[in-house]
Amino acid sequence: MAYIRPLKNGNFQATVRLKGITQYKTLPTKQAATAWTKALEKNIRRIPTLNNDQLIALSDEDVEAMGGNDLFLKLGMDLFNIRNAAKLEVINQLTKKESLQLSPQQIESMGGAELFNQTGRRIRYKTFRSVCGDYLQQWKGKDYSNQLSRVNYWCSIFGDRIITDIDIIDIREHVDSMLADGQRATTINRKKAVLSSIFKYALSQGHIDENVITNVVIDNDSEPRDRVLTNDERGALLEACKQSQWDRLSLLVLMALTTGARKGELLGLRWSDIDFKSNTTLLSDTKNGSSRTLIFPPVVMTELKRFQEVGNGLLFEGNTGKPKDIRKSWATTLRLANISDKGDDKFTFHCLRHGFCSALSDSGKQLSEIAEMAGHKSIQTTMRYVHQSNDRKQAIVDELAQAFNL
Repeated sequence: MAYIRPLKNGNFQATVRLKGITQYKTLPTKQAATAWTKALEKNIRRIPTLNNDQLIALSDEDVEAMGGNDLFLKLGMDLFNIRNAAKLEVINQLTKKESLQLSPQQIESMGGAELFNQTGRRIRYKTFRSVCGDYLQQWKGKDYSNQLSRVNYWCSIFGDRIITDIDIIDIREHVDSMLADGQRATTINRKKAVLSSIFKYALSQGHIDENVITNVVIDNDSEPRDRVLTNDERGALLEACKQSQWDRLSLLVLMALTTGARKGELLGLRWSDIDFKSNTTLLSDTKNGSSRTLIFPPVVMTELKRFQEVGNGLLFEGNTGKPKDIRKSWATTLRLANISDKGDDKFTFHCLRHGFCSALSDSGKQLSEIAEMAGHKSIQTTMRYVHQSNDRKQAIVDELAQAFNL
């Protein structure tokens, strides 16, 4: 039965109740409302009479004109299943293992992900970007901002690719392009480590069968930046720091020289972290996740008291309330001290940490003591930081010769 009633706004509401189905529609004229009800009643009577071949022959436009998929479903006609009956039969014959081993291309040729989902079959059809989102949600490591930056980098390369479709050739080609662009092997390896972590996570979740990243080898032919300052260079550096336009550079460098702390650890210190009674600070957020105490010598405490503040502010605060960006001040100071910041003789801020460990070694400290002071979890790491001076090596061989009565 069809009903048409006028509305206060001048439109007409048409209602059709037939075969247990009720449909409404508002139309601008009574004539249009009448035409709609007649067409709908005709289609409600006609659709159940169509056989499968006739239903399969209907185009999407035909279906929409006849009332849409919802009307067909209400009349017991599941067009999706009818149109894909043959493909669904093939999919239903697959074992769980066979479904998971299908490539994205095979899935598409068999009807696409929607068809597999209709059968409740689990397939590996996640995009790289989707896996990255899940990976970041569960990531509990340090330095989230850098991790996010590197994840976003790989998303810009592989974002909308199905993760099972990314193979070792794709990775190798991109790595080769980065090398061709002049990126250092160490830089690429850092990016690759994040990509490997993403694939390791995907493997743990069953999205892939293998972490192909582990098979991509990048030869690191660059020398480690472990340069240690001579006494004269150290004096020149400290003098140049005093002339820096940034008045806290001397304090920062003195702290690095005498504690071996990492640049990020020092730049993250707040005044509330400093214990002026015991001349110490506790580093609770370190690179390896372990806390350690820094003990400051008098020369550092004197400098700290020059700038001492009350509250929770950063010792080395930049203009935006974040830690100071020291790159410009550091580069200027190195030039003034005549210390190279380029080439094989390049000296970086991190080299101050190498100098700290080497100085402790030259003074006869045990590797275990140096490891504790530097915050290393393993002696092997400490050994990479210890570079004994030629004078110390000369003293060792002289002592050995004396022991041999030579």
